Amino acid sequence: MAEEEVLAEVEAVQAVYGDDCLLIEAYPPHLHVHLKPRTADVSSQQFVEATIGMKAGPQYPEEPPEISIIDSKGLDEQRQKHLTASIREKAFELASCLMLVALCEEAVERLSDMNHPDGNCPLCLYPLLDKDARLNSLPFMKLMSCFHCFHCDCIIRWWNWTQVQSEKEITSSSTSTSRIMQDQQGMHRVMEESMGKCPVCRKVFLAKDIEHVLGLVHLLFICAITN
Repeated sequence: MAEEEVLAEVEAVQAVYGDDCLLIEAYPPHLHVHLKPRTADVSSQQFVEATIGMKAGPQYPEEPPEISIIDSKGLDEQRQKHLTASIREKAFELASCLMLVALCEEAVERLSDMNHPDGNCPLCLYPLLDKDARLNSLPFMKLMSCFHCFHCDCIIRWWNWTQVQSEKEITSSSTSTSRIMQDQQGMHRVMEESMGKCPVCRKVFLAKDIEHVLGLVHLLFICAITN
């Protein structure tokens, strides 16, 4: 296939994915594309994402490009292998055809299928999502910085515990409680000014990473200091 056609395809990938497409080499094509599930319009409901590497050789598209996962969030090793295998299978199906956009779309479809937490809550070790009875599953959330998921109640209790430990290191329990209660912005200000580390990967996150459960945190804190 003519080089001009391949270069036109590369431009099409850049046009479709914009800033999410990193062009490393135009010909033979070598790109990194950051992809999210189709259901990721609401960030708090996005549980997976991946940056896919596609590196073609001089015989492309007769020979499919090499596929790799450069980076990912919310995908364990098994799901990463499933994603890679699905893209490679699609690449072999489309051999001799221009396929870069189609491979990206295949990845998006697979990410959409996998856009849910998998496994157990790292804090209580109970399943995050009961696949046999989803309506009865406990509410869960994710840390926005690393996508590790926890039951809401578990992460709230853990977060409050870390805040108590931090306050104890600074001042006495009674003084810290009084200061927090008198602060005009209350728990919101404490959360915004605080940082923590994910209990799983130890990645540093700002308290605003769990802002979608901030209301629950505030209610639990009020209950704790009034009991």
